[in-house]
Amino acid sequence: MTSERLGRIVEGAASEVYIFGAEDFRFRLVNKGARDNLGYSIEELAGLTPWDIKPVIGRDAFLALIEPLQAGKVERLDFDTVHRRKDGTDYNVAVKLQLFVDGDDAVYYAAIQDTTDYRRIESELRDTARRLDGILSNTTMSVFLMDERQHCVFMNRAAEKLTGYAFHETTGRPLHDVIHHTRPDGSPFPLSECAIDRAFPEKAGTQGEEVFVHKDGSFYPVAFTASPIRDDEANVIGTVIEARDISEEKRREEARKLLMHEVDHRARNVLSIVQSLTRLTRADDLETYKHALVGRISALARAQASLASRKWEGGRLEDVVREEIEALCPKDSVEVKGPEVELSPEQVQPISMLLHELATNANKYGACSSGVGRVSVTWTLDARQVTLVWRESGGPPVTAPTREGFGSSLKASVVRQLNGTFSRKWEPTGLVVEVAFPL
Repeated sequence: MTSERLGRIVEGAASEVYIFGAEDFRFRLVNKGARDNLGYSIEELAGLTPWDIKPVIGRDAFLALIEPLQAGKVERLDFDTVHRRKDGTDYNVAVKLQLFVDGDDAVYYAAIQDTTDYRRIESELRDTARRLDGILSNTTMSVFLMDERQHCVFMNRAAEKLTGYAFHETTGRPLHDVIHHTRPDGSPFPLSECAIDRAFPEKAGTQGEEVFVHKDGSFYPVAFTASPIRDDEANVIGTVIEARDISEEKRREEARKLLMHEVDHRARNVLSIVQSLTRLTRADDLETYKHALVGRISALARAQASLASRKWEGGRLEDVVREEIEALCPKDSVEVKGPEVELSPEQVQPISMLLHELATNANKYGACSSGVGRVSVTWTLDARQVTLVWRESGGPPVTAPTREGFGSSLKASVVRQLNGTFSRKWEPTGLVVEVAFPL
């Protein structure tokens, strides 16, 4: 091949081509691609050497670099470096350098590829990978990657925390056999029946809920999404799984259902009581009937409000007593005394209703009707048995009623709901009522 033809081939080469002497290291030929990138003319380059355009490699370093070529130890050197243009800007290059000897003449042939864009893309990919690693490491969503064998090839930190397994403990067998091998009833769970693992053979995404097995043997519910991973030719090569523990959501859902059931039960109970109050309340005229009924429903409402304020966990006996008495009797005419007693939700309502009836009667006919009488409500607690005594004094003389009405129904209700006892005495000094019930 003639030197002229070789020169034309080199001149039109896609890569940058440099030929320089093995003795003086002056450039003898630099093709158009290299000249255009560097910004030098052929005349200017004829007076330069390789280290003149390599800001990171000086003469001594360059000679040391090519020593294996000069000594015949290697046929070609491949290395990365930086070239500096005439305007002072730099660009990255990949160099393939060879030594050719023709008689007494020896030259170096350098084929150089501008790798600036490649380095930029590589750097961006590294940055993206670091950000992705940061996201996957810090997200609370558990992420698993499975290959075509259904073996786990990646678990993020959240996945390790979720399963109890470190990533290295899951290698060598299908992920299903590690964390999803058994049903909650203890029966085996074959991989072939697993919806998560069907995403790969069926080449389709799926989502739903399953129950995983923790490393410690406990079961926990998860919500999952499983999607096939495809290569550039759209071939499915694995599966990505996202999962999160929904134990707390399940507990909240159960609590919500229980609460709704309890609300429904209490609403039915209250309506039943209101219905009973409507039916059993008696009066000589409509206005009196309305007044009595409203008072009893108000007492029921106070009991419900008291329970609601304590999240339906019950109430203090002293609070219940004071709320009902002070609604109808002057505070300075009332004495309330007793130890700390916590009532159950089922006890608050009948006691409230009973105290309302007693306070209503005291206000109309008993101790609170004269302005000088007094009401004493005391209770004792012995071996989880409460004995509550209502005692009136200083009011008008009292006599036992000639007929039983709402009071008899209330007495029966209190005995039934509290599983206790109820007694009344019309003493000369005033009405005395004793109620005893277990906690």
